[in-house]
Amino acid sequence: MRNCPDDYISRWFSVFHRLYLSFVYEGLKEYNIGSGQIMFLLELYYCDGVSQEELSSYLSIDGANTTRAINKLEKEGYVIRKQDEKDRRVKRIYLTKKAMDIKPKVLGLINQWESLLLENLTKVEKQVLNDLLKKIGHARVENNRCQICEKDCSK
Repeated sequence: MRNCPDDYISRWFSVFHRLYLSFVYEGLKEYNIGSGQIMFLLELYYCDGVSQEELSSYLSIDGANTTRAINKLEKEGYVIRKQDEKDRRVKRIYLTKKAMDIKPKVLGLINQWESLLLENLTKVEKQVLNDLLKKIGHARVENNRCQICEKDCSK
């Protein structure tokens, strides 16, 4: 039996998530990008031109939340939707020049957050943690993003 809230991994995921949302909000508010859109940008930086359904699947986010996030990014000029040439029912989402211009800021912010979060870990501990989190994540998420978008995310 656990004696303390600190003994629950879920508690720490929740704490980290809230801290992350606040960090991202502060870092990107001048660009009108909220914490709800950053992960969509990150996915598109690696797999530009995917469908909205694929994005929902990759991120394990329901369609309504994906629609809201993409609508906001489109309104702000960071993405455009284009009809798929092979299947006219599908809309593909592409990054704009504006989104590409802030890519260094977005990726830098995520790297800064991870550095801050992991600053007390050794290089080996960071790698072990990353490997364990990926193992847990891949066991829980059915769609393998890297396989679908044909990118090698192992490097």
